Amino acid sequence: MLLVTDSAAYYHLVRTDVVCHVPPGTRRLLDIGCGAGLTAQYAKAEHGVEETVGIEYVPAIAQQAAERLDRVFCGDVETMELDFPAGYFDCILCADVLEHLRDPWALLQRLRPLLSPKGVLVASIPNLRHARVLAKILLDRFEYEPSGILDRTHLRFFTRHTIEQMFTSTGYTVHFAGANRSRGWKFFLLNVATLGLARPFSIVQYIVVARPKPS
Repeated sequence: MLLVTDSAAYYHLVRTDVVCHVPPGTRRLLDIGCGAGLTAQYAKAEHGVEETVGIEYVPAIAQQAAERLDRVFCGDVETMELDFPAGYFDCILCADVLEHLRDPWALLQRLRPLLSPKGVLVASIPNLRHARVLAKILLDRFEYEPSGILDRTHLRFFTRHTIEQMFTSTGYTVHFAGANRSRGWKFFLLNVATLGLARPFSIVQYIVVARPKPS
């Protein structure tokens, strides 16, 4: 599970689970919510990306990213001018970003023209349908937490169905490329007891790869 409790560690993660979906031959990569820049730096070192661009909301963290990436912009991605040529990026990363936004649908629409014809947007998005969250709802304990699916900074909540709806309604086709799951004996026993029917409820977050629909 990659939803960490240490806020300092959060900015210094290398999201290999996301970077592994960066297409071969990617030349230019935009990492939205780039943190200290380690994920995009890893993409450049290990996947041959030529140019890495980051957007980060926290000024002190953006300064750290600027030491690692080719260009870094600091500010609110929902309000800043995305002054890039059409089709400039081969890949855009949104790792644990969309759930923090006021209007992720509007941002996805703004990002779509920035992707090259064969470009992809790779995102990780928490799953509200996780067993622990459902139990909290049933017990009338839907309370925000310091981190995780119910992180107090999350403004939007998604399930697999609503993730797909969001991308298709904003002009993408979406492929569910993977999932990060809760591991442990409780989930193992639950899965065994339900003959695998409970498996979707162990998903903490989905990894999706979205491609712009042909115009």
